[in-house]
Amino acid sequence: MRCYSCGNLLSELDFCPTCGADVRLYKKIISASSLLYNEGLEKAKVRDLSGAVNSLKQSLKYNKRNTDARNLLGLVYFEMGESVLALSEWIISKNLDSKKNLADEYINLLSSNQNELDTINQTLKKYNQALQYCYQGSKDLAEIQLKKVISVNKNLINAYQLLALIYIDNRDYPKAKRTLLKALSIDSANTRSRYYLLNVESALKDIAEHSSDKMLKQEALNSISYESGNDTIINPRLPKEKVGVSSIVNIILGLVVGILICWFLILPARIEKEVSGYDDQYKLVSEELAAEKTNSQEREHLIDQYDSKIKELQDEINYLKGSGVLNENDYLMQAANAYLSGTDNSDEIMDNLNNISEDYLKTSKESFRKLYETLNANAGTEAVTKYVEDARKAIRQNDYKTAIDAYTKAYSIHKDDQSLLMSLAHAYRESGDTNKANELYMEIIEKYPDTQEAQDAGDFITD
Repeated sequence: MRCYSCGNLLSELDFCPTCGADVRLYKKIISASSLLYNEGLEKAKVRDLSGAVNSLKQSLKYNKRNTDARNLLGLVYFEMGESVLALSEWIISKNLDSKKNLADEYINLLSSNQNELDTINQTLKKYNQALQYCYQGSKDLAEIQLKKVISVNKNLINAYQLLALIYIDNRDYPKAKRTLLKALSIDSANTRSRYYLLNVESALKDIAEHSSDKMLKQEALNSISYESGNDTIINPRLPKEKVGVSSIVNIILGLVVGILICWFLILPARIEKEVSGYDDQYKLVSEELAAEKTNSQEREHLIDQYDSKIKELQDEINYLKGSGVLNENDYLMQAANAYLSGTDNSDEIMDNLNNISEDYLKTSKESFRKLYETLNANAGTEAVTKYVEDARKAIRQNDYKTAIDAYTKAYSIHKDDQSLLMSLAHAYRESGDTNKANELYMEIIEKYPDTQEAQDAGDFITD
């Protein structure tokens, strides 16, 4: 353990032997972080992935530089199918400690396999498309997409949970239960999966007790599970009552008497009734066959409509793939790849990030926003420095259009830097656009009224 003040190794004493800083509380904090890391490791070993995530997040709250906890958190996210979150944690870990860091191996392993990256990208697109189908009410198409996602990314818990919700909405509780059990086999203590499963079990028990449909009732009975402690008992069977000898004799006599009554009294009348009713039965069967034929034609027509709709969607997907159209996920992935290349390409990173709209960020997943913020923070400072250098070089060459463009890009990254706003206003003034320059000078006076830049801006305003 190293001192937080001077960075030298600490001893068993309560103060740093080099700089004398009091490290008692610091040691407790680091110890708490290590304890929570070990707790997360134990939970991960028994596939309590949600619990492991919570413990590791708490560990990082105590010590954000705990790269072991951060790397393990990335592995847990990856095991849950959240590859973007995993990549985000590994990138942060690499920035905190670039020497002998396992995060390098994880990132290189993932980035070196382009097919794996493409597969991850496609599963994310399909999952997001399934969400859109759900919002639009096309649950059948969403179900198809989610099954494709699960067939490729078998550990994406969110996909299992969304598919289970679709089954629940369709009242197909046995399928919902099987899907949730698969999700729990990946993350045994996931609160959301267990909550959904509790509701499914309650619905199955209600159907088994009150449903008048025998087939539905039997299916519900076959799907009910009862828990005893930590053990789950599936499909319980009630114990059979013991039958005495006298009961058996009475049953046999009853059967014999019943057979005789049927043979001499009921059977002849029954045969006569059946023979006389053949014509009516034949007519009824003919009507049922005609109705079944009509229903079959309607189903075939409905299937043809769905096939046509699926073909149109597939054609649209193929067109988008062939046309090279990029969406926000593609821009974020390109920015991440540019960052992982290790070269000085901050402007390429920022160009990709600038193509992601703020509206999309507000509605995107938390993992998407975290990776965006990480890349923006790491590449933003370098990009601002480069843009300012380009702007100053352009001004020396009287190229004010290029200077305005560079200062605009720099200010879009650091919108709280009044000096950048002042430089942009000067560039507009030198280019001859005094109206825009006056507008920016007024913005400086309103935003930063008590600064030297505000006083200078008032002197530069022209009529």
